[in-house]
Amino acid sequence: MTLENSLFISYGHIDMVPTNWLERLKLYLAPLRREELIDIWDDSRIKVGSHWRAEIKGGMERASAAILLVGPGFIASEFIQDHELPTLLTAAQTRGVKIYPIVVGFCAYKRSVLEPYQSFNDPEKPLEILSIAEQNKTLNEVSLLVDKDIRLSRTKSQITKPKEADIGSAIQIIRRNLDDTWTAFVAQCRRRNNLESTIRKRLNVKEILEYENFFFRYFPNLNNEEKFQFDQIRAITDGPLYQGNRQILETIEKNPRIMDELPEMMDLRQHLVFWLNKYDRVFSKQPEMCLLYTGVEDGVPFPDNISEIIDNWLAAHK
Repeated sequence: MTLENSLFISYGHIDMVPTNWLERLKLYLAPLRREELIDIWDDSRIKVGSHWRAEIKGGMERASAAILLVGPGFIASEFIQDHELPTLLTAAQTRGVKIYPIVVGFCAYKRSVLEPYQSFNDPEKPLEILSIAEQNKTLNEVSLLVDKDIRLSRTKSQITKPKEADIGSAIQIIRRNLDDTWTAFVAQCRRRNNLESTIRKRLNVKEILEYENFFFRYFPNLNNEEKFQFDQIRAITDGPLYQGNRQILETIEKNPRIMDELPEMMDLRQHLVFWLNKYDRVFSKQPEMCLLYTGVEDGVPFPDNISEIIDNWLAAHK
């Protein structure tokens, strides 16, 4: 199966009781698999002894579409909220992965990160309260929509085969954006250190806090001059850092062969997925934040010497 034909199904195990919506859905998807139109992946395909996190990650990275069976277990699952959803929603933004949410049980759908995404059925009328005939109708309709979208995508790709961007040019784009984000980061650090020192002296702050927490905690105490400096620091996060990180991730997603040429790009990609997810879900909603960091404490450190590794590759491929 090609990348264009892979469907990832995300669900909470607890939501599959008493009705196994996953198996019910797969009945309606069976004709697509039988015609070899699509490779359907869910975690029931993980074999005993396999590295399950790596298997799920691979399933998401191959997917061109994802069905989300959303219920209270799905919303409550830390693994889904911290790993599956950020990866899938970022892929939807950067490489056009289609997302099909189906609400199977009453849950806080409209208060979740999925709220901007139109669910296939009304969250106020989840599958669990419908008659069996209405449930079957909904599952059949979403399967037909997936079938239609996949056939349309195949037709378009047959009419015009998009030419893959030159890998060297893509890597140069990444390198330029790394330069820009590094320059912005250094400038931000200078302002950050000066503002922290000013606040500590004026308020006689002795406690030691991480920078994010420090500025968040003392935001209500800023005077006008400090607020002006705070806004400039935030503008760097909101501007060149966000734009550069987004451009780098989009370039990697559109040119996955980059990760074959430079395996370190996989670590950079994962770092940026977490950074951008935190930007969208936390930073953009918190005016008290001026900085946004992800790294070692999140298990996704910025890869060491990535710029030097890229420079060496570019020098070897002149």
